[in-house]
Amino acid sequence: MEKRSEKEPLEELTEMIKTLQGKEIIQARMVRKFQKLIRNKGWSCPVIDDFPYPIAIFEQDGELVYVNRTLSDKTGLYAINLSQSKYSLLNRITDANLPILDAVKNVFMGKTTFLTGLSGSMDIFMSDRTGKKASSSEYHEAIFFPITGDEGKTIQGAVIFMK
Repeated sequence: MEKRSEKEPLEELTEMIKTLQGKEIIQARMVRKFQKLIRNKGWSCPVIDDFPYPIAIFEQDGELVYVNRTLSDKTGLYAINLSQSKYSLLNRITDANLPILDAVKNVFMGKTTFLTGLSGSMDIFMSDRTGKKASSSEYHEAIFFPITGDEGKTIQGAVIFMK
């Protein structure tokens, strides 16, 4: 049996930390790019509407103001439905997706939150009008971030779900 040196675990952990830090930097860049895009073009621009991952924009009370096509295709909830009646994602929080509640709260404190290990993440967006079932198991990660106005104050929140 080969004996590992004491430095090997330390080196492995150091590499893992560097990898995690690299991911955080990439996530921060992605969030800044989305924030700038939304601030300059609005949330219903083609880049966001056609983005291949589900995106939702929400108010502080959880009321949805926008969902992109990918989220609509997965859930049956369309942007037109949002203009016809109020739809709050906070009313659909369950024990299974409880971390989403904290992430939404954090957004309005100016914080970005990255969630992993989600289950049933699309269930909170399912339209009551369709019997459609989302394949929620595909989306296990989400990044929640603030959308700021000109003064730097958080005016809305956004979430992007990832596989």
